[in-house]
Amino acid sequence: MSNMLKAIGVMAALGFGQSAFAADMVCNLNVKSGGYVDGNGTAHCIGFDYNFGSSTSGTYSIENVTKPISSVIWSGNAKCSGGVSCGVTVRAYSINKASATILYKDGTWEQTNTANMSYETGY
Repeated sequence: MSNMLKAIGVMAALGFGQSAFAADMVCNLNVKSGGYVDGNGTAHCIGFDYNFGSSTSGTYSIENVTKPISSVIWSGNAKCSGGVSCGVTVRAYSINKASATILYKDGTWEQTNTANMSYETGY
């Protein structure tokens, strides 16, 4: 029983250790001059400008990758084919979400968190 508890403890420690080094999906939202963005470089970006446009641009990026990548499968509003960053169009008054599955060269894989961007325009 003691050996079993030790084994469970070691497995739990390894599991927590891997999540501490997990790759992160972050966003960066671009707004027109005079606008305001909060959260660039995090998983939640919100922007506002006064140009009455219907959309703006943004980028999703994968950070804190610790192993060589074989390929990246983007999902959600990010429709890119590979790479660790993906440019997107963010429509006004809607939420844009993205995540990715990272396939590593050593045969392992990882699912990132979901990051989101939202954009408003007007006054």
